[in-house]
Amino acid sequence: MSRFQQIKRIAGWAIVGIFSLLIITFIVITGPAWWSKWVTYPKLEKERAALWAKYKSPEKLIEQTDYQGVLHAHSYWSHDSRGVIKEILPAAQQAELDFIFLSDHIRNKLDSFPRGYHGNYDGVIIEAGTESKNIMVTPMQEEVLDWNQDESQLIKDVVANGGMVTYVHSEEPHNWADPNYQTMEIYNIHTDLLDEESILPFMINMAVNKKDYRHWAYRELYDEQSAILAHWDSLNQTRQIVGIAAVDAHNNQSFRARHTDNGMVEWVGPNAKTLEITEPGWKEKLLLSEPDVTGWKFKWEVDTYFHSFNYVNTHVFSDTLSNTAIKDNIVAGHAYISFESLAEAQGFQFVAQDDRGEVNAIMGDSVAIDSATMLRAVSPLPVRFELFQDGMMIDQIGDQYTYQYQPVSAGNYRVVARIKLDRGWVSWIMTNPIYIY
Repeated sequence: MSRFQQIKRIAGWAIVGIFSLLIITFIVITGPAWWSKWVTYPKLEKERAALWAKYKSPEKLIEQTDYQGVLHAHSYWSHDSRGVIKEILPAAQQAELDFIFLSDHIRNKLDSFPRGYHGNYDGVIIEAGTESKNIMVTPMQEEVLDWNQDESQLIKDVVANGGMVTYVHSEEPHNWADPNYQTMEIYNIHTDLLDEESILPFMINMAVNKKDYRHWAYRELYDEQSAILAHWDSLNQTRQIVGIAAVDAHNNQSFRARHTDNGMVEWVGPNAKTLEITEPGWKEKLLLSEPDVTGWKFKWEVDTYFHSFNYVNTHVFSDTLSNTAIKDNIVAGHAYISFESLAEAQGFQFVAQDDRGEVNAIMGDSVAIDSATMLRAVSPLPVRFELFQDGMMIDQIGDQYTYQYQPVSAGNYRVVARIKLDRGWVSWIMTNPIYIY
């Protein structure tokens, strides 16, 4: 064998080795996502469908209507989102939302309201708000917020004027002793993402499973926020702090392209940042198609508004659907959170009843112990009910549609409801407390 033939043979084996290594690397990196697509997620779909078939309309214990929506969402007003109403509203309607409370980032230290989206959009209530310094401020009126002033004074003024203040990103430091903020996030999608060792498996999972199983890919992120929940329980020992869920939706982990007015093409990448503005070339001819309703001619998205909106909701009991009524009932604690992509939670209720069986307190309410004979919860699906008193689980019962507990003593009581999926009981609903004194 000549020297040339030896070199050729060695080069051939090297190419085969490199190619084999690339295939093995591809399988190792993407294998879990493909396994989920072909095995895990179809199995979960069947289990979820079987669970949904067990739906039973619960007895109506709470007179007010259960409205569901999302808090802590972003639009074009934020520096890191391009979201517009033509994207937000269809996603909200598909997710069957009644309200959206926005938390767009400030543009300058003097923050004018209302701005961005605010009002009733084809039956969906949208309220303007702002996020800064890990607080979400919802003024609920025409106002100019001065972010130059002391934070505690700003919070006090907003609340005194009928607004709502929420501590967001509850894993971060806050002035938890401040006497005026009213609510805090007990779950946030972004917070849940932070405890992942790497975001790469999530991104690969999203790319492989696309829209078919994206709701399960989101669920892969879920970890019970035990430390945040324990902290929330401890805060409620001194005064009421309402727990809400946050989608933290930006619709910005994507690649997009559209034509500008002067015929150029703008490419936008993650966090809504412009990557380049270029003349149309071969890649534009290959990738661009007819524009959607917002003008984008190319889209590859990870965190769509719909999948964020459909993942976790805050349910609020209210007599009417209006910006003010929803805000008032959130602040009153007449709310629970639910992971809606697992199952629709409409119909779930948690109340206190007197010795005649009359409801005299719902989530967020306080009631004298002499009037609270029994705690009761009902669910549209069979769940494992877990009852917490002052942060400690004191009772549980599995695979039931109804739950009751008596006798009761003084304390703060909240319920966690879990549904059975994938051979285990997984978190579905968390209520705000009923306060018995």
